Amino acid sequence: MKRLLAALLSVLMFVSLCACSGNKDKGEEASDRTTVSKIAVVLPGSITDESWNQSAYEGLMDIKKAGYETAYTENVDVSNAESVVRSYCSEGYDFVIAHGAQYGQAVCNVAPDYNNVNFFITGNAPEDIAEADLPKNIMFADYRECEGAYVSGVLAALMTKSGKVGYIGGGNNTTQQSDKNAFIEGVRSVSADVEISTVITGTFDDSNLGYETAKAMNEAGVDVILQTCDHTGLGALQYCSEKGVYCIGYTSDQSSLVNGDIMLTSMMIDIPFMISSQIDAIKAGNYGGQTFPGLHDGVVSMSKFSPEVSEEVAAKVNAVIESISKGDLVITPNYSEN
Repeated sequence: MKRLLAALLSVLMFVSLCACSGNKDKGEEASDRTTVSKIAVVLPGSITDESWNQSAYEGLMDIKKAGYETAYTENVDVSNAESVVRSYCSEGYDFVIAHGAQYGQAVCNVAPDYNNVNFFITGNAPEDIAEADLPKNIMFADYRECEGAYVSGVLAALMTKSGKVGYIGGGNNTTQQSDKNAFIEGVRSVSADVEISTVITGTFDDSNLGYETAKAMNEAGVDVILQTCDHTGLGALQYCSEKGVYCIGYTSDQSSLVNGDIMLTSMMIDIPFMISSQIDAIKAGNYGGQTFPGLHDGVVSMSKFSPEVSEEVAAKVNAVIESISKGDLVITPNYSEN
């Protein structure tokens, strides 16, 4: 009987220890999810593109100054994204940022294997994954860039003298398609007679292609061009600068990249703020899901108008911006390639 009691006590102690150990692991995992020490960014392009990637890099450097350990990888093709993200996770990075909607599926593949890591996608969630099935440790920031693109379309339609405007996009992803479609919608809100040329180049990192695309558009009569294609866009801006073609910049105020006052405005995205604000959300313990920043919260904004933009035109465009910001005019993302 004594041996039996001793055996039973041993079993109970073992079970109790296992339960405590299990509770500790869960507690540690929960604690890990609210702790950030090492941050990595996966970039589709170059940190010197004066646009999307450079803004993210600058945001990362601001975070580094705050004492976090940081790392980044440039020019990551979608086909390599999953392995790059996994590598950072295995190296102990507890916050991994994939800077583009095109990385959504890759991160969704990785996230369930690293429950103690938080992930941030600067883009919308994959359309073929139900919201309930999205990994809980990912935050998708579906930037309403389309709102800025719509405003750009309005401005382009009001400023064209030839009656022909153009849009040049980069990689063929949902964000670029949404920008293209919103630009078209903005132009059409002003006039059904303005001709619109659109090209999704398929790359964010080919300035020569951007230059040649802008040249072809201009030679066909286009006299206002919006580009949203990072390093590829720098080539487009170079052509516009050489030929005096009106243009609209992307991500940051790009007026300094062209000669004269041909940069009518830039549709800007405060990427550094969006990245840094995720750390606060993680520490608060309510991380994951989807957010939709846009004109209403200042994450998307338009830079100062060029002197070429008259007060009358500026007033019309500002009225559109105010209407979108208040929610009176709703620009719904359209990811269609048509």
